[in-house]
Amino acid sequence: MANHPPYWLWKNVLSLKEIKRLNKLIMSNYSQEEEKNQQARHPDGRPKKNVKTYVIFYKQLKKYISKLLDKAYDANLRAYNFDLWPYGDEDNCLYNIYSGDEKAGYDWHVDMDNNPYVDIKLTLNINLSEKPFEGGDLILQITNDIKVPEWKERGSMIFFKPHSRHKVTPVTKGERRNLILFIKGPNFK
Repeated sequence: MANHPPYWLWKNVLSLKEIKRLNKLIMSNYSQEEEKNQQARHPDGRPKKNVKTYVIFYKQLKKYISKLLDKAYDANLRAYNFDLWPYGDEDNCLYNIYSGDEKAGYDWHVDMDNNPYVDIKLTLNINLSEKPFEGGDLILQITNDIKVPEWKERGSMIFFKPHSRHKVTPVTKGERRNLILFIKGPNFK
C-alpha cells in the first residue's frame, strides 16, 4: 500500500488584497448563518464549537477560488486518486469566524455528510485571516496529534482526509477566519 501524506499544504495562495475582497464578498452575500441546532455536538448534547459559521454558495466565490479548488483536485490525483465530483454552483462553503474574545474553538470531530449515498472525501480549508491571531491551531489526529503551524500563515490552504479526527484549539487573541469546502464523491468502496 502506498504512503500518502496526512495533509497537503499550500502557503500564500491568496494575497492580503484577495483575502480582504473575499471576506467582504462573503459577509455581504452569505445565504444564512449556521443554526446552533445544526452544529456538531458531544454525546451529552454540548456543542463542539463556539464559532460563528456562515453558509455561502460556491457560485458566489467561484470566480475567486476556482483556481484553489483546481489545486486540490490535482493533488488528489497525485496523492489519493479518490473518485470526486466537481464542486457545483449550489454547493455550500462554510465561512468560520473564531473570536479571541470568546476563546472560540472546535473540539475533536470528523467531517461527514448526512446523505447516506455521499462521502466527503477531502476537507479544503483556506485561511482568510487578515491579521495574525494566537491560538486557533489546527490539530490533525492521524497516529498521533499533528499540529500544522504553517496553515496559520494568512492566505494558506490545506486539505486533509475528513474522516481523520481534527480540532481547532481556542483562539486566545485576535480573530481566525477560514473558508471550508467539503469535496465529495460517491461512497468509499
